[in-house]
Amino acid sequence: MSSALHEQPYLESWRWMSRQIRCAMDPDEPRLIDHYLAEGRYLACCTTTSPWTIAETAFRLLMDTANDIALPWHWRSLCLDQAWRPLREMERLSLCKCRLKRWQSFTWQLATCELLPSIPLIELVQGFTDDQDTY
Repeated sequence: MSSALHEQPYLESWRWMSRQIRCAMDPDEPRLIDHYLAEGRYLACCTTTSPWTIAETAFRLLMDTANDIALPWHWRSLCLDQAWRPLREMERLSLCKCRLKRWQSFTWQLATCELLPSIPLIELVQGFTDDQDTY
């Protein structure tokens, strides 16, 4: 069996978990982030998927989620709190100047991140009564 066939179920699972995190599908389940990062570690060590790509993808996912004001505050805060984990892995993998420079820029992004307040749930409701056309 080729390594791509062996890798596919794990990659699909990892991608599904990333969508769950990014969309805050289960914002009261912080273990989802642990499972996502563990699945990424498995992909990095046991498949042909690049460890740098996995770490960078995970970091970007957590930072994008943390900065999404449409998501619940506690979920965004948790994602920001966990972003150091893939960043630490990228530091370990920064074996060339270009990667080291990218890692430094990501480090600065994390260090200077300020979360804006989340949009109140009532404002997320689609449409307003004054938007309705009166024909």
